Amino acid sequence: MFSKFAEIVSSIATRLSAPNNSSLSFKSPGLPTLRGSPLGYTFSSSEKEANLRLSSSLQDLSPYRLLDLEDGDLSPGIKRNLSHGIPPNPLQKGNSGSSFSKEKASPGIPSRQKKCVRVICVLLCLLMFACLSVAMRFLYSNWFRGPSKFYVVIDCGSTGTRVYVYQASVNHNKDANLPILLKSLPEDFHKKVGSKSWRAYNRMETEPGFDKLVHNVSGLREAIEPLVQWAKKQIPVKSHKNTSLFLYATAGLRRLPSSDSEWLLKNAWSILKSSPFLCKREWVKIITGMEEAYYGWIALNYHTCVLGAMPKKDTFGALDLGGSSLQVTFESKEGAHDKTSLKLSIGPVHHHLRAYSLSGYGLNDAFDRSVAHLVKRLPQITNTDLVSGKVKIKHPCLQSGYKEQYMCSHCASVHREGGSTIGGKEMGKGFRAAIQLIGTSKWEECSALAKVAVNLSAWTDHSPGIDCKLQPCALADDLPRPFGHFYAMSGFYVVYRFFNLTPDAPLDDVLEKGREFCEKSWDVAKISVPPQPFIEQYCFRAPYAVLLLREGLHIPDDHVIIGSGSITWTLGIALLEAGKEFPDRIEFHSSELFWEKINPVFLFAILFASLCVLVCALSCTGNWMPKFFRKPYLPIFRHISVTSTSVPAPFRFQRWSPINTAEGRIKMPLSPTNASTSAKTIG
Repeated sequence: MFSKFAEIVSSIATRLSAPNNSSLSFKSPGLPTLRGSPLGYTFSSSEKEANLRLSSSLQDLSPYRLLDLEDGDLSPGIKRNLSHGIPPNPLQKGNSGSSFSKEKASPGIPSRQKKCVRVICVLLCLLMFACLSVAMRFLYSNWFRGPSKFYVVIDCGSTGTRVYVYQASVNHNKDANLPILLKSLPEDFHKKVGSKSWRAYNRMETEPGFDKLVHNVSGLREAIEPLVQWAKKQIPVKSHKNTSLFLYATAGLRRLPSSDSEWLLKNAWSILKSSPFLCKREWVKIITGMEEAYYGWIALNYHTCVLGAMPKKDTFGALDLGGSSLQVTFESKEGAHDKTSLKLSIGPVHHHLRAYSLSGYGLNDAFDRSVAHLVKRLPQITNTDLVSGKVKIKHPCLQSGYKEQYMCSHCASVHREGGSTIGGKEMGKGFRAAIQLIGTSKWEECSALAKVAVNLSAWTDHSPGIDCKLQPCALADDLPRPFGHFYAMSGFYVVYRFFNLTPDAPLDDVLEKGREFCEKSWDVAKISVPPQPFIEQYCFRAPYAVLLLREGLHIPDDHVIIGSGSITWTLGIALLEAGKEFPDRIEFHSSELFWEKINPVFLFAILFASLCVLVCALSCTGNWMPKFFRKPYLPIFRHISVTSTSVPAPFRFQRWSPINTAEGRIKMPLSPTNASTSAKTIG
């Protein structure tokens, strides 16, 4: 095997060392000039003879056999020339188009070998192109990173209007599941927040909610413009015009009449379109409860680093408790086809989701239902009383000493008399009754009232009544029961944060903290915590949050984790929009994983080796070679100046081939056969 390889290498080296064409000739001394050669060759003698210095390759002529006319080695033309005394043309056979010179004409590479070389060159070029493409992608990904993209999301809820700012960039962490890194701004928010200015989220909020600002243009402007100004401070000025701004309204606007909600969205758009950010009319809208649940689930599982993981990991269910509704989302083992089913695909990973929204189960709406339940129990109350604000009720979930007017949204729906209008005011969707609330602070009655707010059959037409001990009493019959482990977010986190509980604290600690807070007088309770909205309602929120999990949804305590305040459904919006900016990285997730496994050093080594092999392959073609490699180092390669273009024929040639000697060495027949010896053989 090795000897064959050596022969091939030696043959290629010999062919490379010989030039293709030779234009130099020499004149042999002592030979007469011959004219009229039928082959077109003229042999002339010159008075000045050129001395031929034989190289070392002419020392051994024994391996060459002489041409024999009887063996048929000569063509008829050569025989005819010899018979007329004309020396045979030494280049007629195989090289009739070249003149004899010490720089011999290259016999050339066989056509089959040339084709193989060309195929190899093409394959190497393709390999180099692929390596260069991957290398350029590596350079672009690591050294020429594009600027970060910013997103502003305004959440128009029932309790207030909030703004969130997110920064998206390419994630170069090899252990990350997704190629997008999303950060909430400002990053040092929790360091700046003091105990006197308590907030659960890194955001800015204005009050009241959007649903309280119908036909109030100045109030709407006061609610939106401070949020835009705050967002401008979080984003570099040069990035303002490329920052996408979204305004999504939730349950607070979903419960309004369509005419009122359209008025709010139209006027909000007129304010936002003059902002320095990029905002489109279709980005100002009301999202459904199912969409809100879907975005919340994406935000949660991105935060827990299981979204898009390969191999696939178990995901967490999301319980997003807002002011007006509760969003429930979890992954089911088998795909369903009903109103609650959703499918999410991230690369090769597929998630079959179940998502639904429980309207009226938010923290604020639940308290509102507790007030409506107490109003319903009052005897001899009329619709006129609801409109005039003369109705007074004692609430067991309010501290003693508390007395404030409360606008009840559900009171009109539980008590109607003789029509839907009283005094010119419509008692339908959007109507709010003025109720005077007086605190009595009775913990046991408060817990029972919270249980009524959880039970669906207690405040709807659902019949018969649902036993919360036997089945989830917050769910209708057509809704799937929650499955798996859940993160309780938003409102649940707010309750824990209010009572200074850590996320791993058991639910019983919430009940104990709630009891202690309820037993305080109002004057003491309102100064015992940092200033914040709805302080008076936390005596009710403590038992309500616990009962909602245990009896309303039937989720075991050890399957519930209290989520961070940074996890909101708005993060899901920003993540999906950021995915549109990097479509190739999301769509070709599998190729991303392959790319991450390639060592850049190994990649450039392959590229360099391919380049070297390509140069060698091109050199083998004989028509392309760097000039440095063409320098004649041996004496036989040196040019000899001669004056005659005619060449005598003292030698005759056979086709060249490597010759094995008895010593095992390979000799290349660079020397011609002596003419005198040939003459004897012919004679």
